[in-house]
Order: sequence, then structure tokens, then C-alpha cells
Amino acid sequence: MRVQQTIETQIMKMKLATAFSCMIYVLSSCYYDKEELLYGIEKCDTVNVKYSVQIVNTLTANCLSCHGGDASAGAGIRLGTYDEVKAQAVSGTLLNVISHNPGFSQMPKGGAKLPNCRIEEIRAWIQNGTPNN
Repeated sequence: MRVQQTIETQIMKMKLATAFSCMIYVLSSCYYDKEELLYGIEKCDTVNVKYSVQIVNTLTANCLSCHGGDASAGAGIRLGTYDEVKAQAVSGTLLNVISHNPGFSQMPKGGAKLPNCRIEEIRAWIQNGTPNN
């Protein structure tokens, strides 16, 4: 009887050791090779912001479905041309609505706040004088 208990104890120890080894293997084999996914850090170039690239792409993806063509669709605010975007940027409205600042309608309406990098690109473009580049 004592020999059987010793054997059962040994088997239990082997099972635990195997389970522990498998757990260590699985945990050590999982990794992120993208720093922004692991730490939430997004590489954001706010030095080389161009209206024709970053700003237009952000507006097209997030704003123009309501503020593109028909002025009645987006409370009369249109962002389809450079001059329309510049007017909203210079007035401070564009940055305040996408930053979800108090006293301003949060945009995109009913959607999540834009990623910080997109907001910082727009901020940099405005601080650089809203060039049409």
C-alpha cells in the first residue's frame, strides 16, 4: 500500500512538472514584435505632415462621409476642399472637435475619438500655418 502511494505521488509530481514546463513554454513563446502593440506607443511623425497626404487621408477616412458634399448632412460644415478645411482649422473648431474638448461637438459623431497620432498631425499642420502642400 505504501509503495502504491509513493508511485502515485511520483506520478502526480511528474504531471505537475510537465504541466509547469508546458506553461513556461507557452508563455515564453508569446511575444509582440511591434513596440506600439506591446506598449501602446504609436510612431507618429509630426515633422513632415502634408495636407495632401496625412490631413486629406484622415479627413477622407473619418469626416467626409458627413462633411464632404451636401452641406446639410454635417450641420452645414463642409471639409471637402482645402479652403473649407483651412477655415475650420484657423477658427480652432477642427482641432477642438476632434480632440473632444468641452463645449464642442465630439467628432466623428457617434464614433471613437481619432487616434492621438492623427490629432497630433492635424495640430502640427495647423501650427505650421495650414500649408496647402
